[in-house]
Amino acid sequence: MPTTQEILQFHFSPAALKQSASRIIPVTIMSLNDYRIDKLQKLTQEVGASSFSFSGSNLIPQVFRKFKNSVNNSNTSFERRELRTLTYSLNYSEQNIQCVFGSDSELPFALALLDSFWRDSFLIGLIDCFLKNWETEHLNSLERLENFIALKLDNYTGNRSTLISFKNNKRYFNTKNGDLILGDTIAKVLKPIQEATKILGVPESWLAYPFFSKVIVTYYERNKNKIFDEIENLTEVLTKHNSSITSKRLVSKLIIQANQNQFAALQDTVKKIAFAHIGDPSNISNWAAFGNATDTEKVEIVLGKNILNEWITKQFIDVFFNVCINDDRRKKFWLRYADKISSFKVYGPVHTKTLLKRDERIAEYVDARFESVSSKRDVSAFILFIGNYMLIEFSNEGYAFYAYKIDSTYRPSLNYQLNSVEDLRNGSIPMAVHSDNYYDYFNDEGRLTHRDGNQIWEARFNSWMIKKVFT
Repeated sequence: MPTTQEILQFHFSPAALKQSASRIIPVTIMSLNDYRIDKLQKLTQEVGASSFSFSGSNLIPQVFRKFKNSVNNSNTSFERRELRTLTYSLNYSEQNIQCVFGSDSELPFALALLDSFWRDSFLIGLIDCFLKNWETEHLNSLERLENFIALKLDNYTGNRSTLISFKNNKRYFNTKNGDLILGDTIAKVLKPIQEATKILGVPESWLAYPFFSKVIVTYYERNKNKIFDEIENLTEVLTKHNSSITSKRLVSKLIIQANQNQFAALQDTVKKIAFAHIGDPSNISNWAAFGNATDTEKVEIVLGKNILNEWITKQFIDVFFNVCINDDRRKKFWLRYADKISSFKVYGPVHTKTLLKRDERIAEYVDARFESVSSKRDVSAFILFIGNYMLIEFSNEGYAFYAYKIDSTYRPSLNYQLNSVEDLRNGSIPMAVHSDNYYDYFNDEGRLTHRDGNQIWEARFNSWMIKKVFT
């Protein structure tokens, strides 16, 4: 009976997982956090710390609870400062209590309350809620908030630059297609995407809003033929925007484009971007589709993940069969099947891992894909997972190829550290192909040698793969 790990093809050891955890926060995110902290400190010095202090009754959780209670108690009164805090509380929730924005009855009540004691300062919090929920499933609430903000901006006569800019650029904040128009416009006026907030005349910090997700993707679509010139701009804006949804949307498109021959020179760059902003394709959760993804986006994310995995697999195959065994025929054979390999692992002594990490093409990916064995004997194993099979090539020429079905009793367990790669061999397993004078017989699993006979070994391997692995 296969284990859950084997069914899901989660092939990792606790030691490797612990090692990965030490690098769980990407350098790009740490740098972005440092940048934002520095910016906040400068802002505090400019306007004074008192501007950021709130009494307990004015904090978002307290105002949220007070508002929830007021829905059934018409005698509840709010101070002006509480109402300002309420604008930032519309998107807040706790203890499985629905947020105000998500309620078709509570949001109108909140907007009516704000309208009764209106101050233009309320607009900033409302706009914050509006842009954070740009791609919400609560479309009625989004439209109601959009109309309310538009009405208040039409009547706005103040001199606050951010509100004036929002008012003057309201066509870009139309929920029907404003974000798409903005991305297209930025591309047409030949401005870099990082200047999106400058073009709108709003604070640079706004770039983190979900509103800019499709602005960025639309900009890419309009400039994809100039991708060699735009890749640095897109990488920089992804870091500043810092959204996993946008990263999956954009990076999957970049991978698909870079997989074309004319853009092959971009593959290493795009691979690094993918790992920095999404993660290793061997981690299924990293590349899971986001909640409101369209069918097209879901297809692109899966395709992007598979292409990225194929790139990494090809590079590992190339390096492994050059460094560990120097067998060009085996390398060429497995490179043909790289797009079919869902995941892989390399097992071997520590010094083999060191050799593999010397190759800069795969150096940063070795830790997650190499499992050290206790033995120091210079023999390594390359385990490839295709469909319902675990296929193993060994670095020494005298070792046969082994093919195990995932649910087979013959199959060695990978749930503990191996003493040596010998633990992956099972001498009682039959030959995968055996012949008499007239016919070839194909077993579901077994061994195959790399010796030529009446036909070259590649033909024998290929016939077995087609009949068993790919059926």
